[in-house]
Amino acid sequence: MKRISITASVIAASALLLAGCSGAESAADESSEAPITVKTGQGEVEVPANPERIVALQSAADDVAALGKAPSAVAGSTMAGEDGRYPWQQNIDAETVDTTLVGEEDFTVDVEKVAALEPDLIFAAPWNVTDKKVYEQLSEIAPVVTPDSEAANPDWDSTVKTVGSALGLDDEAEDLISSTESELGEEGKELGVQGKTYQLISPQRGSIFFGNAKPLELYGLEPGKHQSEDEVNSYELSFEKMSELDADYLLIWPLDEEGKKQVEENPAYDSLPSVKNGNAEFVDTEFASALNAASPASLTWLNEQGGMKEILGK
Repeated sequence: MKRISITASVIAASALLLAGCSGAESAADESSEAPITVKTGQGEVEVPANPERIVALQSAADDVAALGKAPSAVAGSTMAGEDGRYPWQQNIDAETVDTTLVGEEDFTVDVEKVAALEPDLIFAAPWNVTDKKVYEQLSEIAPVVTPDSEAANPDWDSTVKTVGSALGLDDEAEDLISSTESELGEEGKELGVQGKTYQLISPQRGSIFFGNAKPLELYGLEPGKHQSEDEVNSYELSFEKMSELDADYLLIWPLDEEGKKQVEENPAYDSLPSVKNGNAEFVDTEFASALNAASPASLTWLNEQGGMKEILGK
């Protein structure tokens, strides 16, 4: 009888243990399926756990893919390759890229096309939803997540953090940021550029506009005169004041040959410090886009294949 009693006790204990495990697993399953509240540029947004149909408008697509998720649709650019992808976006399926989802000049979102994709989560850039009506229309389709930032052109790392938060991959997002910062920081030390200044300009409509190139600070560079940190075209300088382009490194992004000609033929151009030291460089749209709408993928490409090391290493 004693043995039977012990055996019965063991069976009872085992049953309780199994019940406990089952309850824990059930709670874990419920937790993994619970919606996630994300802080965005438009306030807190509740997004579904484990979204299956992600539409990524603009540069958020880079971060979604880098964090191991496959977007079901991506807003491509006609300024990129023939398939709408930039060189650093080769891990994004070309079949998912649509260059008509967002307008190239005014960044207007084609709401009807987005709706037809039946997404359960939409990532957008701030400039996609400056029109409150567009944001509301998109929100009726699916939760809309923009970077948790008030800047017109948010820092690349704030975009990564927001994307990671929405996907429930906060730790992975932090790792991605850390590895990018480490890679470019070490590169800057090897090149010996810490403390030197930079300016990124684009000659347009008869003036000089400054573009966002804040990611260059990861190398240890510092912004030069008039250089903005958060706007794409934030400061306008007349060609008569070209001498104010006095940074150690000058990156010039002309939209056409006429713009390049205006810069090179300006009387002050040859006297600029960067020109005299061989540190003035004309860059193309791919290069400028990798800085203006930066992501870990674009910055790694810029450093390893895009020519940044060669420019800073002169």
